[in-house]
Amino acid sequence: MSAITVRKLSPDEELNYLFEIHGEGNYTKLYDILIHSSTVLHNRSQLLLSLATICLTISGFSGPKIAASGLFTRGCLAFGLTSILLSVLIIISGPLHLRWGTQRRASTLDDSLKYLIQMRNVKTMKYHIAVVLLIIGLAGFVGSIIGYIALLDGA
Repeated sequence: MSAITVRKLSPDEELNYLFEIHGEGNYTKLYDILIHSSTVLHNRSQLLLSLATICLTISGFSGPKIAASGLFTRGCLAFGLTSILLSVLIIISGPLHLRWGTQRRASTLDDSLKYLIQMRNVKTMKYHIAVVLLIIGLAGFVGSIIGYIALLDGA
């Protein structure tokens, strides 16, 4: 069995690949595919926001007690909340930033589809950055809780 070589495609190459799959000039189908990818990004971004909201809610109730328990827990909590808030800002300004697919048009339908691919790619990159920041924030948040529990255990 030989290894399969896969590479990331540019927007031009991706459009050509989509034409190979769905047929040259099948603009309706390609437009639907690209709009659906925006919906997927939107739904996944909402999931990240829900996770961030849970952390912020827990911090609202338990944060003051955790922060008062010591420098380590306070630092972890502040670091975690800062990362989570940065993640939320990126989600809101990136994948959840509302742009209608028909709001902008290039000189040709091909260029319009390439533009949609480029916008999807930018939103996807911001989504990935937001995921990483959220994970880092969750790690800080969990570190503060572990530190808090360890301090309670030692008391």
